[in-house]
Amino acid sequence: MGENMDNIKLYIKKHIYIIPIIIVVILLIIYLLICLMAGSSDFLSNTTINGLAVGNMNIEEAINALESQYEQDSENLVLTYMIDDNEYVVDLNDKVTINISESVEEISDEVSSNFFMKGYRYLFGNDYYTAINIDDEVLLAAIEDTDILDYDTKVATTYEVGDDEVIFTKGTSGKKADQNDLLEQAHVALNTYSFNDVITVDLVTSSLAEDEMETLYEELSNGGENATLKLDEDYNYEIVSESNGTTYELETAQSEYDKAKEGSEFSVEATVIKADIDAKTLEENLFREVIGEYTTYVSGSSVRRNNVKLAAEKCQVILLAGETFSFNDTVGERTTANGFGYAAAYSNGETVQEIGGGVCQASSTLYNAVVYANLEVVERSNHTYISSYVPLGRDATVSWGGPDFKFTNNSDYPIKIVTSYSGNYLTVQIYGTDLENTTVEFTYEKLATVARKVTYKNDNTLEEGTEKVETSGSDGAKVQTYRKVYKDGELISTTKEAYSYYAAHERVVLKGTKKVEEEKEETTESSESTDSSSSSSSSDNSNSSSSDNSSSSSSNDSSSSSSSSSSSSSSDNSTSSDNSAATGSSE
Repeated sequence: MGENMDNIKLYIKKHIYIIPIIIVVILLIIYLLICLMAGSSDFLSNTTINGLAVGNMNIEEAINALESQYEQDSENLVLTYMIDDNEYVVDLNDKVTINISESVEEISDEVSSNFFMKGYRYLFGNDYYTAINIDDEVLLAAIEDTDILDYDTKVATTYEVGDDEVIFTKGTSGKKADQNDLLEQAHVALNTYSFNDVITVDLVTSSLAEDEMETLYEELSNGGENATLKLDEDYNYEIVSESNGTTYELETAQSEYDKAKEGSEFSVEATVIKADIDAKTLEENLFREVIGEYTTYVSGSSVRRNNVKLAAEKCQVILLAGETFSFNDTVGERTTANGFGYAAAYSNGETVQEIGGGVCQASSTLYNAVVYANLEVVERSNHTYISSYVPLGRDATVSWGGPDFKFTNNSDYPIKIVTSYSGNYLTVQIYGTDLENTTVEFTYEKLATVARKVTYKNDNTLEEGTEKVETSGSDGAKVQTYRKVYKDGELISTTKEAYSYYAAHERVVLKGTKKVEEEKEETTESSESTDSSSSSSSSDNSNSSSSDNSSSSSSNDSSSSSSSSSSSSSSDNSTSSDNSAATGSSE
């Protein structure tokens, strides 16, 4: 018995190498059976695409099924991030692309092209996905719209200004969402068809800024900020408290900051600069009085009057101290979509119908109110011709893409522009704060008259020698305006406001060229024939008649000469006038 066991052991020992081969052969046979079991159609029997089993489908059936699935799943295509029980929903509707047909064909080629790989894919790689594509910039913009990138639990360093020191409280580090991580998680969700799942965000450390003390130093070294207003787009406002300025040693503050623990206090000696206007003072004096006001009469068509009214309404804004107002930026482009209509306006010296015609009256009325409010005019242009609705030199022309009217609120307080329109009168009022009891006188000086030119035009409907005024024209002017400022009734300054040059409108005279009928000439010839007959019948009267005729001839000659002279004079004047007109035309 013992000898047989030894023989068996010896046999096994001699043939031990055969056992691994047998095992490998058996495993190979099993693997080949699995390859056969995996199927011979377009997909393996257990293949899924986007979680949908397609093993029993051909390519066309799979495409149809997957497109139907995607159509249903993408009715509201969003990604949802989760941070501390707060959801941030990213809207991807109309922002992604997907090519199901191409993806399905590629998957089919991959799983069915190699027989020996079928077993492996059957066992380990049977789940596939059709990628949903989106541009990174588009995806990032959609993520930013959720405000998830604003999530940050870091607390910045704060300060409080004392009488002779600045007390800092060092901030604390926190956690925040990382932009690159959010993009990567979004792509994974889209590429694995799991966009309906909630994505838990892995937060990263949000450290205090290295230049935090430098930033605070710049903020505190501004000499103090007056209390002001925080405005929304409708000019609703709330008061923002003042901030006092300081001067201190930055190096000392940085050293104390570096030594302090997060969340702890440290102080630095400083010289404090108080703000001039605190919140209480601002509230007490805000828009307390009309500092500038002007009214003009609005004439013209109903469309023109509406243009003026609409433009003025759009000027009702609040301007903070130091801000600059632009008429064109504030009123916007004059279009029918913005409510403006066609009305008379000047273009290249001609009166034309233009969208927004008349808005210059709104800007001119505002200009006068601005000067009376003693505010700084930054940009103003006069019209080509004198305007009738304001005194000389006190108009302000505007045009979209051209001249603008701008002024700066150079007062210490906010101002508010209020307009009203009633009975064809436009009034602009500027509310502000005048603590010095100042008034303004707005005057002008006419430096010279720009004389109108006369142009003659031939007219064949008028008889020769007659004239008719077609256009009276008007003179232009050179004007200098002045701003005189009074305090408590005493003149404290006189400054030149603006110089304006207004062109003249030419005077146009029609000159008759129609020939006069020659009835007079025929009557004269008949008279001479009768005189000749009388002379031949009576010799006694011959001398007398001759004498009379001589006298008459002399008179007629004189008359003819006078007439000829007059005609020559008229002709000379006509030539002179034509030359004058030609010269005016060439200018």
